[in-house]
Amino acid sequence: MKCPRCRYGWEPKIPNPKECPRCKARLDYTPEHVGAPKIRKKGGGKEMTSKLPLATVALIIVVAAAIGAWKILATPQTVTPPGSAITTTGQWQHVENLVVGSSNAIHTGPIPTYSGIENIYLMDTGTYTNTNDLGTTTTGRMGVIESTFGSANVPYENTFDIVVAFKVNAPENAAYAAKENGQIELTTSGGFIIGPENSLDANEHIFASLNPGTTSGYVRVNAVWDNGGSGYTLRPGGTLSLSSVKLFCWW
Repeated sequence: MKCPRCRYGWEPKIPNPKECPRCKARLDYTPEHVGAPKIRKKGGGKEMTSKLPLATVALIIVVAAAIGAWKILATPQTVTPPGSAITTTGQWQHVENLVVGSSNAIHTGPIPTYSGIENIYLMDTGTYTNTNDLGTTTTGRMGVIESTFGSANVPYENTFDIVVAFKVNAPENAAYAAKENGQIELTTSGGFIIGPENSLDANEHIFASLNPGTTSGYVRVNAVWDNGGSGYTLRPGGTLSLSSVKLFCWW
């Protein structure tokens, strides 16, 4: 059986399970319960009511306090490289949890001076190339969140991926310019639950770089959450909150 909400598949132990064991969505509702368009007769024919509005995916960034050797930078444009306040080495440091980007429909900048999160993209599952700069192409792009507390809309029940574009810069914030020296921590609530979960190296894809693998350069990376290739969906009127999006760099 596959859950119509989160697409989780399992073998039920009873003939007609009432809820998904993963997201707890009710499985004994009729289409009318989940907001499907109704068909009504008028003048002997059939007429479809209008579809419900687009589901809203809202971003809420939680700003955390600096702990130990972790450092939160105010904005990517005014980042101060680690100095005397950070004396240890070989640790993950919390570099940036703010989202920056362009107000233009197609992203042209700015990008962080050092390390930081660029944009968050909502991509149509299976229709885009994860090694592309998703800010400079509209192929497969359903929405983009370009600022803290930003939001975007996606059509309900359309599968989508969450892609966080970020930059790892060496030597200011990372030991080497490599995707392995950066990771995104993502937490969601509302429509479905993720995390807090760290991005995997296998799901991180470099789309631009300067002297990659060196102690003086950078890589720009797309971290992809695609629900194992199945994508995510929201019900009509559903809302998803990205309650925390953080970048950590190894230095």
